Amino acid sequence: MSTLDRYILNTFIRNLALVLMVLVSLYGLVEFLETVDDFIEHHAELKYYLLYPLYLLPVIITNTLPMGVLLATLATIGSFSRSNQLTAMFCGGVSLSRISRPLFLGSLLLAFIVIIANLWLVPWSSRESNYIKRTEIKGRGSQEASSKDLYLRDGNRIISITHAFPAKGVILGLTIVEFNDNFMPVKRIQAEKAEHIENGQWLLKNAVIWDFIPETRAIASFGQKTALLFDVKRQPSEMLQILDRPEDLTINDLVHLTAKLQNEGYDPKAYQVETHVRFAKAAIPIIMVLIGIPFSLQRGRSASFSLGIVISLAIFVIYFILYAVFAVFGAIAVLPPLIAAWAANLLMALVGSWFFLKAQG
Repeated sequence: MSTLDRYILNTFIRNLALVLMVLVSLYGLVEFLETVDDFIEHHAELKYYLLYPLYLLPVIITNTLPMGVLLATLATIGSFSRSNQLTAMFCGGVSLSRISRPLFLGSLLLAFIVIIANLWLVPWSSRESNYIKRTEIKGRGSQEASSKDLYLRDGNRIISITHAFPAKGVILGLTIVEFNDNFMPVKRIQAEKAEHIENGQWLLKNAVIWDFIPETRAIASFGQKTALLFDVKRQPSEMLQILDRPEDLTINDLVHLTAKLQNEGYDPKAYQVETHVRFAKAAIPIIMVLIGIPFSLQRGRSASFSLGIVISLAIFVIYFILYAVFAVFGAIAVLPPLIAAWAANLLMALVGSWFFLKAQG
């Protein structure tokens, strides 16, 4: 790598570090303000005030990285333009493509880091932070039960779960209804929380039990237990089938679950789209550099960082509208999952390439 490459890349990295520090701090502050009242209200332990943002940090960094790359690109090229360094490079016979090369190399390295993080680290981060949020902020699960409950037919039983954490062996909002051969209700068990013990045996916390007379559906008995050992006959990994957060699954879990749902006759498109999105998101830093370079040249020496922020926000609004629209099209089978995941990237890359080629001319 030449001296010029190292100089441009070092400037880009410094700007990216500074921008990311600001964006991550703002994101973390907003997230903290949204959750701190719930932590206080439900008397969460002090350690969770520290663990929650730490577990959430990889998610925050990956979410803010694309805007950080775009702002860092605008700041880097803009600073070169204002200080006449860009003019000096052009006069010295250095082309825009040559100046851009270190930025693209840096974005390529970031893309590689993002793809590794998206496949394993970010799902773990999302799962751990969500676990703290659901288990330490008590009552949140019950507030959302009406809209979040998912159901599974299991022989003569119907199992309903509000939230599942297979890696932790924990279920929140578990309801089991047992039927006889005529599909008449025999028993209903409802528990706030269930923890896996071994071999499909689960310890139900704060369980409520109803026994019914099948012929009349009248309640035969009613009881409550603070702890109840119950054979759910399912391992924690099998609860992935009714897990409602694809973003909490590693790439291995997504592939396994997609195949499982297909074999059992369920629609796996939401998980297929999520699988392709993991790879598509890794390409965003490269696209942000491709778009950022020509936009930073539009105003020349009059370019300002505040203008860069406005441009960045506008680009991200457009990008995420496109991403959301195509993701919905993929989920409802209007578009194949692969196309739905990559369509927004493709459109933004085409726009960026057109501006970049125009800037070179």
